[in-house]
Amino acid sequence: MAEDGKQKKAGGRKAWKMSTKVILALVFFAIWGIGIIFCMSNTMFIKRQYWLDVDECLSGDRVTIVPNRGDILSDEGLLLASSVKRYRVTMDFKSSEKDEKRRLKDQTKKDTLVTSHIDAFAEQMHRLFPEYSESEFRNHILKGQQQKSQSWLLLPGVSRNSYPISYSKYKMLATTDLLRPRYEYWLFSSESKISREKPFGTLATRTIGAMYESKDSAKNGLELSYDSLLRGIPGIGHREKVQNVARTVVEVPDVPGCDVWTTLNVEIQDIAQNALLKEMEFLHGQSGRVVVMEVQTGDIKAMASYNLTESGTYEETQNNVAMEIYEPGSTFKTVSMMVAFDDGKIALKDSVFCENGSYYGFGGAHMTDGSHGGKRGYEWLDVQHILMNSCNIGTAKLINGAYGKNPTEFVDGVYDTGINTYFDLQLKGTEKPVIRRDGYWDATRLPWMAIGYNTQLPVINTLAFYNAIANDGCMVAPRLVSKVTRDGEVVEKNPVRVVKEHICKESTLDTIRFMLEQVVEGGTGKNAGSKHFKVAGKTGTAQISKGASGYKSGRTTHMVSFVGYFPADRPKYSCIVSISTSSQTNMSAGGGSMAAPVFHEISERIMAMSTSRDIEQAVDTVNDRMPRVLAGDLTSTAVVLDGLNLSHSGRNQWTSGGDSLWGKVLLDDGKYRSQAVDVSDGEVPDVRGMGLQDALFILEKEGLRVNADGVGRVRSQSLLPGYRFKKGETIQLRLDMK
Repeated sequence: MAEDGKQKKAGGRKAWKMSTKVILALVFFAIWGIGIIFCMSNTMFIKRQYWLDVDECLSGDRVTIVPNRGDILSDEGLLLASSVKRYRVTMDFKSSEKDEKRRLKDQTKKDTLVTSHIDAFAEQMHRLFPEYSESEFRNHILKGQQQKSQSWLLLPGVSRNSYPISYSKYKMLATTDLLRPRYEYWLFSSESKISREKPFGTLATRTIGAMYESKDSAKNGLELSYDSLLRGIPGIGHREKVQNVARTVVEVPDVPGCDVWTTLNVEIQDIAQNALLKEMEFLHGQSGRVVVMEVQTGDIKAMASYNLTESGTYEETQNNVAMEIYEPGSTFKTVSMMVAFDDGKIALKDSVFCENGSYYGFGGAHMTDGSHGGKRGYEWLDVQHILMNSCNIGTAKLINGAYGKNPTEFVDGVYDTGINTYFDLQLKGTEKPVIRRDGYWDATRLPWMAIGYNTQLPVINTLAFYNAIANDGCMVAPRLVSKVTRDGEVVEKNPVRVVKEHICKESTLDTIRFMLEQVVEGGTGKNAGSKHFKVAGKTGTAQISKGASGYKSGRTTHMVSFVGYFPADRPKYSCIVSISTSSQTNMSAGGGSMAAPVFHEISERIMAMSTSRDIEQAVDTVNDRMPRVLAGDLTSTAVVLDGLNLSHSGRNQWTSGGDSLWGKVLLDDGKYRSQAVDVSDGEVPDVRGMGLQDALFILEKEGLRVNADGVGRVRSQSLLPGYRFKKGETIQLRLDMK
């Protein structure tokens, strides 16, 4: 029993000791917790203002780390727009020490450093910036030292707001005698700025877009559309200075911007842009647009817009391809024909009397057609030749006869082609097409809609429609951006988007494609054709409405265009050229004479990019080559060819008893043959292909005044052959070396 009592007492003492330790631990943690709460409360409430002041002082050292803006690239990965860091360097020739003794010592050190190294420094700077001489640098630096300037620009004669030094040259400055890193923030300082630069200059400048430099924000184009992705995410850091060397310590790293891959091709863009600009300068046009698209993918390979500025130059002040809508004119006739063919309303050989070019049968409104072969308009034309000759009255009669009792059926058919689809082009501000579908129909609305009025389209919609014709009836959305990447990883992909699998029946498509080829081979689109490959397309000429003032108020303005695809038998590219021109020019407005030549130049040069000939087909271009003979006086030509012992047929036809016989000379199977030019009184002769001397003689003999531009042979004439002119009227000739 006694033993049990001792064990219980020992156990009780042990338990007491354990409970005492637990209690002490609890008390300790309680006091610690109370202390933490007190400190938190003291910081949050009692010393709140103190710590806010401390934070404000420390935050002054914090800096925002601006990420590199992403690049905009071509289809081949070439840089179209890139961010480049540029620098401004200033020198400090005056000591900032407040203590007089230390200031004098510091000032002497600065002066001695500059004086002892000025010659070597001037020589080093001249090597870096050869546009400045050694003496210019030496005098410039000594002048700053003499004035004791604290922010003397390193380069003479530059603006204080400019950043003229590239990154590579800035790094090389660190090797010069006066600008070594240990002198930074004591003898010199530098500022940097991210500059957005375009290696290809003005190429596709409005499509790529621009930045507000002062605001560092996007202004327009792809820069604006993809700004959030291009911009990246800023980082956070703070500045530290150790032994006169300042550096940024990164706290939160920045995330670089994404790269935007466009479908633009640099070479095709250059071809299209220059061809359009050249024609606009020749025509003195008001504005112009050109788009080149890849048939199967809808990839836009080139896109440019020019506007006439107040200074008389042409610039891309806005993207007219995306931001404006127009009445398409005669290019819409193909849409009208497609709808009628698909509905079985017309057949290829149906004929219409075209009223000799003047008709009042649609509610008394006057519809006209241009002159042809010296006559006003046309008589009877079948459907094929109505489109070939772009006959307004014939087209309007066909559509009005087929849909006059139910115009909505026609508009439904137009919608079924997909031409009314809204394409945003990945550009902000893209306009939507306007094809009215309301129930209001007067006697004029349907006939004029059939020929391209009462409807407004962006030019990209017209091109997408013709591109679908080339693409076996499959309409794809025009695509300007293919993908967006970051560090090589795709973050956004824009696949080819099919808008409509079939815009019409297969039989209709075959008929339309045949007719578009005929437009170029023998119709209004001849100037778009090529000797090397087939071209198909359609011309367009439309008066531009001035709103409430109508079409003919003041100066008449026309929109001339050509849209088509090439090569027609295996289409690879489609293209539209559209130019607005006013009646102040001496040329008769027409898509065939103004826009088609631009299409011709673009298509030929694009096809030449990929043309490679078999060595076995090579031709000796030096020896035994048959010379090209210009059109002109065939009698004189026969004399020259005889003197060169070159064979030509029809000698008796080439000579006319001493009188001049005018014509063209063609080369067939190594023999020249003539094709006489028909010169009728009061009608404009065809002088295309002639040298300027012959063209001047024949035109001035007929009573025309001649203005010529360029060198070589006549490429185009402002008054079409067969046009009935008045004595003294002016004709404009355009010459080139082709």
